[in-house]
Amino acid sequence: MKDSLMSEPTTNLLKSVDIFKTLSNEELQEIVKIMCRQKFDKGTFVFSENDPGQKLFIVEDGELSLFLSGRPVVSYEVGDLFGEIALINGSIRTGSVKATKESVLLCIEESDLVNRAKISPETAFKIFRQLAIKVTSYLRPKELTTTSELIREGESDTVEFKSTLRYNLYTKKKGKEIEHAALKTVAAFLNTDGGTLLIGVNDQGEILGLEHDKFPNDDKILLHFTKMVNDRISMQHMSFVDCYVDVIDNMKVLRIDVKPANTPAYLEDNNEEKFYIRTGPSTSSLRVSEHYDYVRTRFSHPVL
Repeated sequence: MKDSLMSEPTTNLLKSVDIFKTLSNEELQEIVKIMCRQKFDKGTFVFSENDPGQKLFIVEDGELSLFLSGRPVVSYEVGDLFGEIALINGSIRTGSVKATKESVLLCIEESDLVNRAKISPETAFKIFRQLAIKVTSYLRPKELTTTSELIREGESDTVEFKSTLRYNLYTKKKGKEIEHAALKTVAAFLNTDGGTLLIGVNDQGEILGLEHDKFPNDDKILLHFTKMVNDRISMQHMSFVDCYVDVIDNMKVLRIDVKPANTPAYLEDNNEEKFYIRTGPSTSSLRVSEHYDYVRTRFSHPVL
């Protein structure tokens, strides 16, 4: 790297980033040589909307948020990559990225990626190909992406994995808290930009199947999930939800595709109604003070 701070942990981090997974160790060292490291204090911007897009960033440490139209929409953590869209098409930044914690980023200049004196054309081609695949995936609706692809791409602001629907793997018994966790994600997808929830896949992307939930057949798990949504969110919101059992490597996965709703979705919790949204790859509950403005903006009119 330009600042000579490369370490084995950093090299291992790069190997975990999608766009570098096809590179050999020798090719990875080419990338290491053109990288630099930058530090950002909490609250500082990495770039702002309309800035030129000439750099690619990988999070080595810390946490950052992407803001579109002034609203946080994606969070970036260790191992995440950003800045690829503007770099691919040579355009200006369409959003702003701010450090929400003190952060360290690994950076690659576009000019270095196309410089034959610094990196071989073969290595550059592999990287640009993976970047193109990544950017193209943003344009494809999640419901048209196969379950296998979603698992391979991992969790994001519009994809989440849950190991089970109702069985607690730690207590070894059914738990309402497990059902509640799934419903929180569904409600958040309804209230934000939609998404896909996969049941039977753990956080690491390992397929566990549906056996733990002990449903006698596929119809029973689908009926149970539908009843959960009807009882604790609303029957009208079920029209924005499509669910089916998919089979991946001889293992069953419950796939739940959720479209953005046209009215707010509230989740009943101990006789209270709570309002959830997606904030990056996580689900958050809005405080009363935040709720009104969000609903007015997201649904184009206040809730009466």
